[in-house]
Order: sequence, then structure tokens, then C-alpha cells
Amino acid sequence: MKHLQTIKLGRFKFSLPKPIGFYRVDFLIAFVLSVVIAIASYIGARQIPEPLITDLYAQDVWFGSDIPTVFGNMSSTDSDFGRNNKHPLFPLLTFPLVFGISKVLQVDPVESARILTAIVAALWVATLFATLRLMRCRRLDATLFSLLGVVSAATMFWFTVPESFSFGSFTIIAGLAFIALTQYYDFSPIWYILVGLLTVSITITNWMVAFFATAVNYRWKKTIAISVLTILAATALWIMQRVVFTNSGFPFQPGTFIGEKKFITVEGPSTKLAAISSFFYQTLIMPAVQFTDHPLRPGWVQPVVNTFAPGSGSLWGAISVGLWTVLLGLGIWSFFTHKGDVKLRIALGLTLLCQLLIHSIYGAGETFIYSLHFIPLLLVFVAFTSLSRFRLLGLALTALLILSVGINNRTQFNQATATIANYGTPQQRVLSQMQARPTDPWLRNQGHVLLATPGSDLDSKAYYEPGGSFSPGVGSFGLSIWVTDTQGNLKFTSDTIPLEKIQQQFVYSPQSAVPELLTKTEYYQAVWSLVKPGSWKLQLNVPKSDLKPVVVIRSVGPAGGAIQSLKLDPQNRGLQINQRWRVTNLPSQSKVYLGSERSPNWLKEQTSATQFEDELGWGYARIALGNNSSAQLVIEDPQVVSTSALNLTRNPAPLELSLPDSQFTASLNAQIAHLLMSLVGDRTRPNDPVNHPLPRLRDGAYQLVALARAGQLDIARQLSPYFAETDLINSTVPEADIPAVGVWSLASVAEQLNDPAYDRSVWPAIRRKAELIRELIATNRPGYPTAKASEAPFSEHPDFLKVELTGGNMMATPNLISIDESASIMSYRALLDAAKLGDRLQQKADASRWREQANQLKAAWQKEFEPFFSQVDTTYTSGLWPSGIAVSNQQELTQGLQQRWDGSRNAEGELNEAPESPHFNLAETHQWLFLNQPDKVWATLRWFWQNQSSPGLFTWWGSNDEGPVATPKSLSKWQWVRGWINPAQVTPHYWTAAEMLLLQLDMLAYVDSTANSPTLVIGAGVPKEWLKQPFGVKNLRLAGRLVNWQWDGKQMNVQLQGEKMNIRLGSTFPADTPIKIGGADQPAQA
Repeated sequence: MKHLQTIKLGRFKFSLPKPIGFYRVDFLIAFVLSVVIAIASYIGARQIPEPLITDLYAQDVWFGSDIPTVFGNMSSTDSDFGRNNKHPLFPLLTFPLVFGISKVLQVDPVESARILTAIVAALWVATLFATLRLMRCRRLDATLFSLLGVVSAATMFWFTVPESFSFGSFTIIAGLAFIALTQYYDFSPIWYILVGLLTVSITITNWMVAFFATAVNYRWKKTIAISVLTILAATALWIMQRVVFTNSGFPFQPGTFIGEKKFITVEGPSTKLAAISSFFYQTLIMPAVQFTDHPLRPGWVQPVVNTFAPGSGSLWGAISVGLWTVLLGLGIWSFFTHKGDVKLRIALGLTLLCQLLIHSIYGAGETFIYSLHFIPLLLVFVAFTSLSRFRLLGLALTALLILSVGINNRTQFNQATATIANYGTPQQRVLSQMQARPTDPWLRNQGHVLLATPGSDLDSKAYYEPGGSFSPGVGSFGLSIWVTDTQGNLKFTSDTIPLEKIQQQFVYSPQSAVPELLTKTEYYQAVWSLVKPGSWKLQLNVPKSDLKPVVVIRSVGPAGGAIQSLKLDPQNRGLQINQRWRVTNLPSQSKVYLGSERSPNWLKEQTSATQFEDELGWGYARIALGNNSSAQLVIEDPQVVSTSALNLTRNPAPLELSLPDSQFTASLNAQIAHLLMSLVGDRTRPNDPVNHPLPRLRDGAYQLVALARAGQLDIARQLSPYFAETDLINSTVPEADIPAVGVWSLASVAEQLNDPAYDRSVWPAIRRKAELIRELIATNRPGYPTAKASEAPFSEHPDFLKVELTGGNMMATPNLISIDESASIMSYRALLDAAKLGDRLQQKADASRWREQANQLKAAWQKEFEPFFSQVDTTYTSGLWPSGIAVSNQQELTQGLQQRWDGSRNAEGELNEAPESPHFNLAETHQWLFLNQPDKVWATLRWFWQNQSSPGLFTWWGSNDEGPVATPKSLSKWQWVRGWINPAQVTPHYWTAAEMLLLQLDMLAYVDSTANSPTLVIGAGVPKEWLKQPFGVKNLRLAGRLVNWQWDGKQMNVQLQGEKMNIRLGSTFPADTPIKIGGADQPAQA
């Protein structure tokens, strides 16, 4: 040929009849089409509520598709790849692309998936245009048919979500393009294998395109050979995929197809007709979308369409149906009368018939989800019109269809996305609204704390976030404080003021079990306080300025809920919310505006309504205080009846601190307050009780001991039954150290109470647990041998109880616990504590047996220290405190602690990064205290105080998972609340609070039980700079004694109520410091 242009692709080459430059107009058109569809895809993808993509609970919501699962396959190697027996190589092809886009563009996986889908859409339309040109369609014709594809229902609804259909559709059109090329050029079999790999990789049934491409070009024997080689090549790639995506299902087996029988339609002809109607019409034209409650997803709806009324979406839709019917008819006539493109027509016709046959019986109720597979087939089919004498009529119909279909489908898409954004779990609804209204003020989602009566039920807990935002109960509503200019323009909210510009502190009153919470900013000062159960007061003071305060009540808040009704009561200066809550004492000069956040100008609009209803729960009330410099609002919940499950008696001798460092005092008092307010009924919680609504014994044991040490003895007594009754279960799974920490906690409370009645009440539980420890030590059989004999009360949540059979080690060291040898550390402490209680109760035989077992355990631990326990974290978090097992190995322990210190700290002793589990850092710091290194203790304290989750309130973060089994995400109740959206941390964390409290208390005084006789150590954590001034502590409870001590600058004055013991001062005090006890002088002990 005269102007052949040779194209080389590796070893393969073929020639184009004209120079590359001749096609530059085609390249330009394809590029413009690609840009148009990519932009439309990305914009549409931004309208899809993110929970539909990321939350498995939203599976099947978007027209029955599996978007969350598919997105997981695209973005995580830990996803469930079981569906990939039908999508053989999907994760192998898509995961690297999503991962690469995320890293290159520094975007999250959702954004990366949106970008990748837009890229695939661009490639799809460019390939469609190329296929039409290879059919010899003119440029105008190919452009119009491609644009019809751009506005089709299939592309508009499926190129906007991360699903496999977009990739599958591209492989289909790429296969058609290859078939068109085979009409001009001869390709070696390797090309057919590559096309086969491409088409089978995404959806197994799409391989039919490559199969028909081979069949129209080769005889049947070679077709079979190429098909077998394709399957073998795909299997080899699947094996490579399986290495990374370990649970990928194998596609090429009978079970793949047998398992799909459940999707075979057995209904009557109407269902099949509906599938056929959807195939030919809904693929292009979206009918009216209706929504019904989802039968499997409470809170969600599912879109439903009547496929027998394809034009029901709008007038434009009805027009489109008429135009498309005529064009489809012309396409059928042209397809069969056209003389050329024989190979393409045979393969296209067979593919259309097979797809129609498959989807008229398979998944017939969900035909639309496969529409992106149909649309390229239908478009190429009707494009034969442009090769017939009806070309001009076909082009006119196509141009009109682009307009009518585009308007109809875009309208339906906007309505569908806007409607679905209002459904889902309450938290998902907030996420959807945040996505739809990104410039509106939203939550801080950081540093929240509880304000609640100790022992109150979960729903009665109030939540507060830095700045003053408040929710009076879980799932109630949110109250935030806004600052506007004189024109009403929003300047700041309590959620947007930077943390460093907010001052917060608790204010304590002996008359209330709940402290007041004071917030100071440059714009206002707010005090939240509990008036009585179910009644909260906000005292708001505003300095004079041009900025005006506004109190806003809305559904989102620290623990908000839907606001469906608001009613203003001007005469009584009150506002009723959801026919339940009342906000009273509104300032007389204030103006209250009611409305819906879905209103475009809701931030400033001034409505005159006195009542308002919003069935979707986005009602708001803006209370403009005007020129009032102060306001005192009261929130009341008439439904609150009970107060607390605990008997809250006033502590007759509360802890009193008179110390030089106000931060030390504020931190210690805050830990007590947080631990008390976290109690739900007579149970502790490991962290934020909405996040983790079950008790966890190990965390709770530290909380129980901390409260007892802080003097909250009556509450500790009431919390004890759970720890007495529970032997092996830590939240939901058995763990080997649980009997030990249970004994330690109960024995610690018993020692503090010094009450024979309490000793007798807990003795059966402690004896049972001690014997469980001995049996755990004695056995090396698989599993927990004593689970049946142990107590495991779990009546509240029996479905969560799991008993895992963990294999014991047949070669385990004698006298250690084989299931988990690190559990031996706390078991040593527990056996000694149980023996001590046995001595008090005259149970000498038991006490002697447990003490002997403890000594054997310690000897075994020391023997295994270097090869094993020196590498165990528990050694460095519990070795000296609380277990005491490492007393004889202090030198080795110090070396290990120093290595861990050097590896995690800078030269000033600050942590290099925030730890995931800070309670372990505090536990290690406790060991440094017992090693007489207070400088290291203070370095840790100062770092924590500088990195509070809620500045001034001394709250901490922590991990939600402290055991061998991850806590299910679904356990959290935050998904049912309009607040705490995707926080960066789990906070408050009460094990961390307990560790901080116990560390600070021991810094003031602790009992050294490892000495020849128990010795009271005073001021082990006192820094040198304190010694220059007087300071002291009153009502510090230790080992059944009440201790008061006062440093006067020269000597230590101690008052000790209870049994006498030796006294020693901390290492900071001079060696010759005199100690005066009850009027008698005693020299300091080294």
C-alpha cells in the first residue's frame, strides 16, 4: 500500500493505511470525549454518600450492588476476596492502581478510587469512539453515539461508584475494538490470548467477547486451544494474586457456577420481561426512582424502579423512550441488512444474545447493575444505522436523545443521591451531609469528655467537646456556641476555635458528685453544671465587643440525635425539642430562629416560625442573645427518673492536696472525676462507654484499684461483685491473666477497706481464682482447662461470649502458665495477695499452698528471664509494680527499661511519638518510680500534660483492642448517634486514667511490701524544687491506713491512723531528714 504506517508493539507489528498524523482529529475528539466523561464521572462520584462506599452495612443499597466489598477489594489486602471467583483478577489489576494513585497524589483510598473510575470512564469512551471509527462510522456519527453513551443511565449511575462494572464494560468495548481490527489485520494467537485474559479478568462471563473474537477468526480446534491457553494463563495470574490476596476464590471450577444457582430467577414470565425491558431501556433511560425501606439494612432505603415504565422519570424520559425505540428499530434493520463487518456483527450479535439470555434468568431482579456491560453492545449495535440509508434520521434521533436522555438521567441521578444522603445510620447521615455541605460548620470530633453522675445509665451521660459544645444525653441533640459579626456573618464556633486558644478546667464542689466544667476563650466564658439528674445549666458570659454570641441547637453535637420537631414558648421563655427536651430561661431580649439545616441560607436566615418540623431530623434553633452580656440557659429532660445504680454517699475524708505544682493536683483530681463519671451502673468501661459498651475486666481492675486508692472505698465496694464473679473472660474472650488481675483488684480493695465483712464476702471468689491459677500452671493441655468450672456472668450480652481453644505448649516450662507465659507475672502477685487474705481469715493451709506456688513460679520466671521474659512487654510494665516479681532482678530490669527508654525518647526524655497504648508507657514509668528515678517519672508526666486529648481536663487516648481478639467495629454505638464522626483517637481511655492516678498517688506515698517489713515510702516522686517550700497531703489511704504528711521545709511531719509501720522518705529528700510521727521524732530510713 502506498502510505502504510507501521506500528510496532514489542515483537508484534501491524500497519495503518494512513499516516498517524491523519488521525490527529480523531485523537483530539477522543481526548475531548474522555475529558468530558472523566469530569462528569468525578463530579457524580462526589455526590455519592461516602458510607455507600466504605461501610459494609450499606451493601446492596445502591441498586443491589456490592460497592463496599468491591471498594475493599480495590483498597485493602485484608478485604474479603471471596467474590473473586466470579471476578478472577480484579484485585490484582485494581489494587496496585488505587494504591499507586493514593501515594502519588497523597489522597485517601476513596478519592483514589474515584479518580481511577474517572480514568476508566475516559478510556472507555475513547475506546468506544475508536471502535465506531473502525466500523467506518464518520467522525460526527462516532462522536454523537459516543456522547449518547456518556449520558446513558448506565454510565451516569455506574461510572460514579467504585464497582467492577466499569472495568468489565471497558474490557467488553476493548474486545469489540479488537474484533473490528481483526477485519483489517491478521493477529497472532498470542493477541487472542491477551484479549481473553483482559475480558475474563474482571467478570468471568465477559470472556464470551474474546471467545467469539477467536471463533470468527479461527477454526474450532484452534479456538479451543487458544481458550485453554487463556484459562491456564489466567490461572497462573490467579496463583500470583493468591499470594497477596490470600482468600481469593478460584474461578475456574464447577463450584463457581453451582454457587450462583441462588441467583437464578424462578419467577414467572413477568420477571423475565422486566429484565428484558431493563436490558433494552433502563440501560439508556432511567425510569422514576422510588425508595422503600431496605428489608436488611435498618435506617437505609433501597431504590426501586418500574422497568415496565421506562419513561416514567420525566417528560424528557418519555420522549427518550419514543426516540430510542425508533433508533433501536433502525439499528436492528441496519444490523441485518449491512453487508460488511461480518466478523464484528457475528461476535456482537452472539454477545448480545448471550448477555440477554444470561440476565433474563440470572439476577433478573437486578438487571440494571449489569447495564454498563450492555451499553457498549447496544451503542455499537445501533451505530450500524449510520452505515445505512437511514443515517441522517439516525443521527437526528441520536442528537435528540443526547439532550433528552441527558436531562432525564441527570435529574434522576441528582434525586437519587440527594435522597440516599438522608438515610443510613445517624452517623452516616451526618457524613453524607458533611460531604454535601462542606462549608457549613461541623463538629470538632476531638477531645470529648463525659459529664455524668457516677453509675448513671449510658443514655443519661452528657458529652462535652472543647470550646463548650454539649449534648445532654446520648442521641439527644447538640448545643454549640457561635460568634457572629453585627451583620450575622459567622466568625467562629465552639468547634472551630483552635485548641490552643481554649482554656478548660474542672471546678469541684463537695455538694455535687459531678464537677462543673469551665471554658474560657477570648470571645466568651462558659460553665456547664449539673443542676439535678436530667437538668443541666449553661452559664454564658460574653465580653463587650462588636462580635455577638449565638447559642445554636442542632442535631449534630458531641452526642447528638435527629431534631424532628421544635416548638417555641415565648411566654415562658422556653423551647421544646422533639416533644421531650426543654431549654428554659431564654433571655428576654434574645431572638430565636427555627428552621432546617437543609435550607440554603440557614446560617443567617431569620424566620418568624414558632414551631418547626423536619421528618429527616435536621431542625435547628438559633438563639441570638443580642446585646446580652450573659445568659443562663437550663436544659431539662422530664423523662429522666433514676439517678444512679450506685449508692453515692459523701466521702467523709476526701483526699486533700496542698502541692507546689497546680498541674499535678489538677491532673490527679481529674483522673478521679473521669473514672467516677465513666461508671455505667455498677460496671466500669475500658474507654468511652458509647464506643465500648461492655466492661473489660483487666482495664476495670486497674480502675477499681485506682478508685480504692483515691479513697472512693464505698464505690469500690459496690463495683466489686463483677470482678468477683468473672474468672476468665476479658470483655468477650478468655485470657489467662484474668484470674490474676481479678485477685489483685479484689485483694487491693480488701486491704484498703480493712473490713472483715468484705474479706469474707470476696474470699470464695479469690479462693476459686487462686485455684484456677494453680490449675493453669499445672496443665499443658490445649485450651483453657478450667473454663467450665469458672464463673462467666454474661447475661447482658451473651451473643458476644466466645471461648477460644488456644493451644497449650507441651514443652512449656514447669510452674509457668503454658497458654500465655506472660500471665505468670501477675499470677505471682495474685497468689501472694490470696495468701495474705487467707492469713487474715485463718485459712492457713490455702495460704501456705499459694505462697509456695508463688515461690516456685518466681523461681521459674527468674530461670526463664534471659531467654524469654527479658523480651516480654509485661516484664517492663508490671515487673516491680504491681507484681513485684522482678525485685530480685532489678539490675537486669533497669537495663531493659533503659533500652526501651532510649529507643522511644529524645534527649529531654520526651516521647518521640504519641504511643498507641499510653497506659503501657505510664506503667513503665511506674517501674522507674520504684527504681528511685523521679526525673524520668516527671519527664513522662510533663509529656502527657503537654499532649492531653482535651487540654486542661487531663484526658488521654488509648487502643480499643487490648487482647488477642480485635473488638468488632459494630460494637460501638456511635454509629447510631449524630456525633463523634471518625475521630482520630479512642478517648477518654480509662485504663490510662487509672494508670495515671495510681502513678501520681504512689509518687506521694506507697507501701514497699518487698522490704523485710512493710515500709511506708513518702514522696518517692517529689522533685527537688518542691523542697524549697512547705507542702503536704491529707487523707491519703494506704493499706488500710489513713496517712497525712506535711513537709515544712526542714522535716517531714506524719500522722498515721491504723497499724504502725516503718517510714522511709523518697530519694529526693536529704538522707538526714528528720521524720516526726505523732509528736515523736524518727530518723529517716535509707
